[in-house]
Amino acid sequence: MSEHIEPPDGSSTAEPAPEAAAPPAGADQPDDPAPLLNPAPTGDPALAEPPTSPQGPAPASGYGDLGAFLAGVTPVDADVIESPPPRRRRPVVLALTSAAVVLVVLLGGGAFALARLWNGPVGTLPEELVPGSVAAFARLDLSPGIGQRLKVEALLRKAAGSGGAPKSFDDAKRDVFADAGAPIGYDDVASWFDDRVGVAVWGGPEGSAGPVVLLVLSSRDDGKARTALAAAQQKVGTNRLGFVAGDGRALLAFGGKDLQRLATSAADAAKKAPLSKSPAFTSAVAKLPADQPGLAWADLARVTELQRAFLDAAIDEEGFDDEEAFDIAPVLPPTVTGMLVAGVQAGDDGFEVRARVSGGGLPLTGATGGTDALALLGALPAGVTAAGVASGPFGNDSLFGDTGGLLSTFLFPMSMFGFAVGEASDPEEMPPGFDPDTGLPPGVDPSDPAAVEKYFREHPELLTGGAMGMQKSTEALTKAISTATSVSFTVAGLPGTAAQAPTSDGSDLGLQLDLRLADAAAAKQLQTDLAELVKAGGTVCEVRGEHVVLRTKAYKGGTGKLADDPRFRAATAGGVPNATTALYFGSEPGSTPATSVGVTVGRDGADTVVMAKILVG
Repeated sequence: MSEHIEPPDGSSTAEPAPEAAAPPAGADQPDDPAPLLNPAPTGDPALAEPPTSPQGPAPASGYGDLGAFLAGVTPVDADVIESPPPRRRRPVVLALTSAAVVLVVLLGGGAFALARLWNGPVGTLPEELVPGSVAAFARLDLSPGIGQRLKVEALLRKAAGSGGAPKSFDDAKRDVFADAGAPIGYDDVASWFDDRVGVAVWGGPEGSAGPVVLLVLSSRDDGKARTALAAAQQKVGTNRLGFVAGDGRALLAFGGKDLQRLATSAADAAKKAPLSKSPAFTSAVAKLPADQPGLAWADLARVTELQRAFLDAAIDEEGFDDEEAFDIAPVLPPTVTGMLVAGVQAGDDGFEVRARVSGGGLPLTGATGGTDALALLGALPAGVTAAGVASGPFGNDSLFGDTGGLLSTFLFPMSMFGFAVGEASDPEEMPPGFDPDTGLPPGVDPSDPAAVEKYFREHPELLTGGAMGMQKSTEALTKAISTATSVSFTVAGLPGTAAQAPTSDGSDLGLQLDLRLADAAAAKQLQTDLAELVKAGGTVCEVRGEHVVLRTKAYKGGTGKLADDPRFRAATAGGVPNATTALYFGSEPGSTPATSVGVTVGRDGADTVVMAKILVG
């Protein structure tokens, strides 16, 4: 091996490097040579001493023994060679660069792990433990990523004491089990529950069992889980609870028959094909931001099938007729298909709910754009309990189409029910058993609008002309709602304020409904058609260009605009772009955990997307 050594005078001489060359003439020997990082045993002087021949200069950059070792040289005094050769620095740089890369990789691994803990949950999630064939699923992760946990805890502290809000994660856990409807409570699982819970609705193997509820709980002690659930099953009976526990989870089945068999079948099906591997589920969840402590998903076609099966069972086993069964569990139209997914995250000032609905036959708003619903909402009066704007026209396949009459009933209950009851004949001439106040026979429930309407349609002779006219007014209002280019409503005043005080005519709320029709002529015609409704209900009807405005006597417009209210701006910030529907709900601070709620609805291609912000504190 030979080296190229440059003397201090700049001349160049190439010669073989001796095996043990003497130090340059006149150079001082170091009094105490720097020790090796890994010195040889002192019993071997030849190995214990550093080489006498210089292998290169000591690094002048101050990296010390480590830098010298990485460079493959022996430390010497800096003045041995006055000008270190540039070529000899390259091994040092390369070695240090390599060390830096290794350090970055090691630190990066820790940073990656920390990022995972911060940004998302680690471990098994409930969707991995239920069958992929479930119709609907929801989970609550009480051990989310660190970032979400800190935000949730901060919001819980902020809302503590307001309207019965939970004060901590433990309180939230108790509330979850209290609301789950399961035959067990939080005290039954507290010793082993590991903070993740999922609930699913399942049709059983091959969909043969009807709707069965599956509850999945993460477990930190499988032995305690088995013992506790066995005791609970013995207490309530196997006809009310089936379970499988092990592998860090417990799966419970309830709400059906043969529950132990179904629990075992569900656990086996989840091992083979869990919901977390279902393309329908994963593709829907992928459209939400990561780390959703709260998650809900539904296959709408499967939900419809299970609802129908539930109603058939209720009719067969409980003796309900179709109408009674429908009151228990209304069924979506058979044409409804597609997926629903929703997620809940904690923000800095409240909770954020994002939802997406895809598919056909959905009874949602009919507009696809045009009117900026959020801008119209911001122009409504401030200081409201609730306000909303929806962009139309809605047609008959939306919540404001065929069911527009229900919206009318909600806004003007006294007026809407008045047309059906009307003024009956002389009470003294009524058959025995008839209600003298309503003119209704036994078996017709005065609180059931459909039954009352059906009866008086069959017996128009019992109604006065005014009542019949009011019925026509209601039909005109329903049609106007479904064809309006926009609909807005306002509930004036915050709860508990003077604007919300009951009035002498029994109306508790100050309500206003604003319909924007095709033109001024259509607005004038609707005003004429609503004459009987306005007269009977004590409402006010005004026409302003193409707008028809209906309001109750209790309504008193607020001052200012919603857009100027900081709470409104915060609740609607980051909403759905080009919203077709926008809603806002306000409350007095301290009366409820949520001080205000903003909701925006819009379209993303064929999907309907929803964003809701719930401000806390």
